[in-house]
Amino acid sequence: MSFNQPLLNAKKIVIKLGTQVVINGVGGSSGGASEGGFAVERLASLTRQCAELVAQDKEIILVSSGAVGLGRQALNLKGPLSLNDKQACAAVGQNLLMESYRNLFQQAGLITAQVLLTATDFADRKHYLNLRQTLEALLKFRAIPIINENDTTSTMELQEESYTKGFGDNDMLSALVASKLDADLLVILTNVDGIYTDNPFTNPNAQRISRIESFQDFQKIDASGQSLLGRGGMSSKLEAARMAALSGVHTLITSGVVSQPLSALLTPQAEATGTLVLPQASLSGKKRWIGMASGYHGAIVVNAGARKALVENQASLLAIGVVGVQGDFFAQQVVRIQDEAGAEIGRGLTHFSSDEVERIKGLQSDKIADRLGFDTEGKIFEREEIVHRDNLVIFEEYGI
Repeated sequence: MSFNQPLLNAKKIVIKLGTQVVINGVGGSSGGASEGGFAVERLASLTRQCAELVAQDKEIILVSSGAVGLGRQALNLKGPLSLNDKQACAAVGQNLLMESYRNLFQQAGLITAQVLLTATDFADRKHYLNLRQTLEALLKFRAIPIINENDTTSTMELQEESYTKGFGDNDMLSALVASKLDADLLVILTNVDGIYTDNPFTNPNAQRISRIESFQDFQKIDASGQSLLGRGGMSSKLEAARMAALSGVHTLITSGVVSQPLSALLTPQAEATGTLVLPQASLSGKKRWIGMASGYHGAIVVNAGARKALVENQASLLAIGVVGVQGDFFAQQVVRIQDEAGAEIGRGLTHFSSDEVERIKGLQSDKIADRLGFDTEGKIFEREEIVHRDNLVIFEEYGI
């Protein structure tokens, strides 16, 4: 299969625009005072290409960064920003960002729709299903959803050290959107035309990796220590591509600062650049939501025996293997499953609340009913598993 073929065949396409693409002259990943304004000329080219794709009956969803940078410029703020300052910048910048997109897409004959998300929208299944239905309706009306994390209320993208209940960054958000909308293709536009063996800005001998075909390829890149991972956000882009691959989604990581960033999606004759990540095993819809919901509601800590049963024997999680509970959660919420060293094994949909798990941890399954007693309707608790195997995603099974 040629490099371009999966791109040309894609029907539903999620396009993620990095800050370096959206804003002129970005001074760095932290958003320094050298940031310029909205890159009108560059984004005008992108919107025209999006209009061409829509004319071909493609469905386009944008995930856009840049709100904080635009808000910072509008407020004329210099130097380091506090978390509250960043949230204020996001509130101002979102309005400016959407106004700019609205004007550009209007010139291309398309209508835009703003969609601001928090991790709860994915962690809560009812919210997730409502979100999916809304986005599907927008696509049916040939509108362009423009998605971003709601930084005015959710702080996870703005706190570099905190990645527990939020998306972490818009790369991961775009992968979640692509996976949960059953997209065919995720395009991550940045200031580099793909994944390299080393930093191409400092090493002229760095080679671009044109295709990543397996999870083993991911592991080789991670182990090299000489690639762009950790520099300029390439690590998060690779993780986003890995997440998309698990959902059966192709990912193209390429430059968005060129004049025709989507040319490879439009014509077979276009010279394809970037790194194409091929899809791997595809999780079912429910397991995709469980395993890749960026938000979760707490953690269940298991002992070595339970870890072995979960990872090697494809077992359900039983109370006897639980040694601890972290955070607060209710029954039917997504929780992390982690070992005593703190490593995350997987995620699951728990049958019990955090208080109930705390009370039954370490017990044999036939002792659970006695410990918990009767519910308000006088019925004995019938569930023996804390997390049933059908509601459990163990990461090692999928190479995550």
